[in-house]
Amino acid sequence: MLNLRLAAVFQKQEDFAPRWVAAREWLRSGASPYSDSTYQATLDLLEESGNQPSSLNEGRFLDPAWYVLFYLPVSFVPYPIARAIWMTLVELCLVLSVHFSVRISGLKSSVPETLILSLLILIFYPLFKSVINVSVNAPYLFLTILAVYLASNQQGTMAGSLFALTLWMIPLSIFLVILFMIWLGSRRDHSLAKIYLSTIAFLVVISLILFPGWTTDWFASYLRMFPDFSWVNTPLMVFGKLFPGASAQVAVLLSLLTFVVMLVEWYGIGGREGRSFQWKLMLTLNLLYFFNLGSEGVYLLWLFAPLFNVYKYLTEKWRVSGRIISWISCLTLIFIHWRRFQITDNWLYEESSLVILLLPFITLLGLQWFRWWATVSPKAQIDSNKI
Repeated sequence: MLNLRLAAVFQKQEDFAPRWVAAREWLRSGASPYSDSTYQATLDLLEESGNQPSSLNEGRFLDPAWYVLFYLPVSFVPYPIARAIWMTLVELCLVLSVHFSVRISGLKSSVPETLILSLLILIFYPLFKSVINVSVNAPYLFLTILAVYLASNQQGTMAGSLFALTLWMIPLSIFLVILFMIWLGSRRDHSLAKIYLSTIAFLVVISLILFPGWTTDWFASYLRMFPDFSWVNTPLMVFGKLFPGASAQVAVLLSLLTFVVMLVEWYGIGGREGRSFQWKLMLTLNLLYFFNLGSEGVYLLWLFAPLFNVYKYLTEKWRVSGRIISWISCLTLIFIHWRRFQITDNWLYEESSLVILLLPFITLLGLQWFRWWATVSPKAQIDSNKI
């Protein structure tokens, strides 16, 4: 009921409608998800509901055809109810993302503390906005976080299937797949690679059976929407715009530097265990965030595991004061982001530079600050606990 009221009160951009319409039209009349009739039906629905098409797709369905199948369950109910159901799913995924981020980070948190963190995340402005805007990416980001947790615990089969489901929606997940293929492969465990490729092949075959010729329609729709790469706007490009005279050069230089640093940190990753591998994994999540193609705020979900990892090292070094600092910093981050929203009143997908850049730079600095403590300190040497 609450989400139904929120859906009625907050009428903003959203990218759920094209998916719901694509599934419903295909189920009812067999219409192609990429057809002009489906596109027009989406625009009519958005106009009727008082919402706007997302600037990311302008109301078009641009995902590979197999993703239509994921929205079939909610296509049986009217759009307002389906929208409220998806909002509930987004909220659940945000809460579960916090839980598994805590587990991945190794932060020793009690059940009440984890619950409080989960509730705080729900009111964290960029993620609260993902609920209001009925984010499609939030559930897939949660699946990547769950897959990271499973893979780091050497459950490659389940992790591989989850990574495969997120390949298109969260393309950066391919780098996490490569990382875990190397790490698990060095332990003679190739289950993740096998199930990952098998699941993708299965999805492609099923989609070709159910949607004959969809690849041509999809490619044409995608090129019509994105004839070039002018839509790409990574956080590093946002940072580059702070230097108007050399924004492109700064963005390219930082992108190359960040990618090279990530590859260097991966060197010898197969032999890493426990805290050392955990720190490398946190750094990878942090660096990958900077390549978020659209600078979507919901990608901040990837940064909570690195943030909690920094909190872990704080509480290890200074038990009481470290815990106090952690909670104060968490509340301060929430306040700063809401304060920024009060100034900008921004309900669009494009976030301000502060929202996009503040948290990732804080976590990056925190991880570098505790690098020695995490990887080569006496504490790190004797701590043989796995993630």
